[in-house]
Amino acid sequence: MFTICENNSSEEIYNLEKEIFKNSAYTLKQIEDINTMPDMYKIISVKDEKGITAGYVIIFNNSDSLEIMKIGVNPEYRQKGFGTILINEMKKSRMEIFLEVREGNTTAREFYKKNGFKEAGKRKNYYRDTGESAIIMVY
Repeated sequence: MFTICENNSSEEIYNLEKEIFKNSAYTLKQIEDINTMPDMYKIISVKDEKGITAGYVIIFNNSDSLEIMKIGVNPEYRQKGFGTILINEMKKSRMEIFLEVREGNTTAREFYKKNGFKEAGKRKNYYRDTGESAIIMVY
């Protein structure tokens, strides 16, 4: 049992963001700003039967496609289908969905492939912190 939620507390998302993306978490201000621009950005979360946020996705809507800016699942809820629930919720838009993922993040790349995404290109030296390339994936 789960619930999809689009009215998310910035602080709740921020706390989960810090836990999941320790070195690259959005700031609370960035998340608050995202929540004030519903025509451009959306945060969708999935909650378990107790109302605990299991995961979330931050989406940029550029009219003809959706870009996954961040997707995160609480470590306690991984491998339980919550990431796929979030992807399936986005697929309902019937728009093209794309994202960039670190070339070395094979776990994420396999997750996206399992959910129907294809590798469409590469951005060399995309990540400033390591110089790692990004793989562009499209659904």
